[in-house]
Amino acid sequence: MDQVLSGVLVPLLWKHFNEQDQCLFLSRFGVLERCKELVEAGYDVRQPDKENVSLLHWAAINNRTEVVKYYMSKGAVIDQLGGDLNSTPLHWAIRQGHLSMVIQLLRYGADPSVSDGEGYRSLHLAILFQHMPIAAYLMAKGQEVDFPDSNGQTPLMLAAQKIIGPEPTNFLVKCNASVSAVDKVNRNSPLHCAVLAGNVDAAHILLEAGASVDSENANGHTPLDLAHQVNSPLLIHMLNHVKQERIRSNSRCLRFLNRYKSAFEMATGFICFYELLAIFCLKQNVVLLAEAGCLDPRIFCTSCMMKKPMRANHCFSCDACVAKQDHHSIWINGCIGARNHHYFVLFLFSLCLIGAWMFYGCLVYWSKHCPLHYQEEGMWSALSALVGCSSWVLGIFCLAFFHTSWASILLALQLYQVWLCGNSFEFTTSHHCKHLKNDSFLTPKPSLLSIFENIPIFSGNPVLTARGDQKYLLKFFKALTFF
Repeated sequence: MDQVLSGVLVPLLWKHFNEQDQCLFLSRFGVLERCKELVEAGYDVRQPDKENVSLLHWAAINNRTEVVKYYMSKGAVIDQLGGDLNSTPLHWAIRQGHLSMVIQLLRYGADPSVSDGEGYRSLHLAILFQHMPIAAYLMAKGQEVDFPDSNGQTPLMLAAQKIIGPEPTNFLVKCNASVSAVDKVNRNSPLHCAVLAGNVDAAHILLEAGASVDSENANGHTPLDLAHQVNSPLLIHMLNHVKQERIRSNSRCLRFLNRYKSAFEMATGFICFYELLAIFCLKQNVVLLAEAGCLDPRIFCTSCMMKKPMRANHCFSCDACVAKQDHHSIWINGCIGARNHHYFVLFLFSLCLIGAWMFYGCLVYWSKHCPLHYQEEGMWSALSALVGCSSWVLGIFCLAFFHTSWASILLALQLYQVWLCGNSFEFTTSHHCKHLKNDSFLTPKPSLLSIFENIPIFSGNPVLTARGDQKYLLKFFKALTFF
């Protein structure tokens, strides 16, 4: 890219653009050699353009690390404010999600506590644009998770109010963000913010973290009062349920704490020491992973704050990373993943067989005990005869038809995914190709034998994943195809 720009576009720019426009354009595209020529010829790297944007801003927003390094050596101001939002180059890099640029700017002394024109600091911007690796790195480098912005809002308040869904609220709660902090203007807690925004997932996470349902804001309103104002039945039910549960549990908890008060006092010191040590080690790991270029959402889970298993996804219902997660099942109250996916497919296959057997039994019963004259009497008369003959058998047939239908569709989908060596989660996201090094997994195989080729990978059995056993199974199934 740099060679193309240097050889083709730069001569054109030299004829039609002035010196400032040339340097701005070259900074965007990272043409370092031409930038050096212009700067050595006398162009000031600290000079902003007509929009009050410096060269360092343009290099940072486009992730041009070498250009930034050169500009810093020539005296560029690391925290120079510019643009419509009066932001620093660090703010621009965070908005675009360039973690490597954020690391470089912080090494040069960028101040993440500087606010932009909207009052947001660096951590607030990372949360607002949902760049969790950048947020984790900023906190690991010393940024307080509860540090308010110029408007008095903490990152947790901003997440609960601006971003609908469990993340990044869950991420901040895992990082020990305070659920009882209040802003300066309205005295709203994060739970107040979540209720006002109708953010049910965030409200649930905050309640699980111990957010108070009785705290009042500047107007004397509790989160329950605000839930009535926004007319959210789900939030009203959730808050009432939690409030009643806490009233019942508080009395039992107090009796238990009074009985074992001395034991808790002795254990407090050890627990605090262990927690502080764990936080210190965690921050060191985040810094090392980020600077090594491994703090990637596909590799590092910002909810568990640990490395993900292969092709894993974080399940908020289970609150854990599940390897090869297919989906979360409400029937077993758990996830279908690497360890039980093959059992799930066998269950679907068995359900289809049982449904077919029940169909056969119903047809045999009707043929022997319910003579039907469909051609003479019509369809409705035949259905009436079936109901009159045995409504119980008809009910069994309808129930079996319902369950066999969805089981067959789901089984066909699962077999198709085994054919492609994938799972439901990967096929419902746009990042499937990034999970696998070989994109050929996304292309259907030319024959049905590919299903058997993927069985060892799908089952997760270490015995079947050996290359020799795979060859043996392939020879066996190929031999079956000749008959």
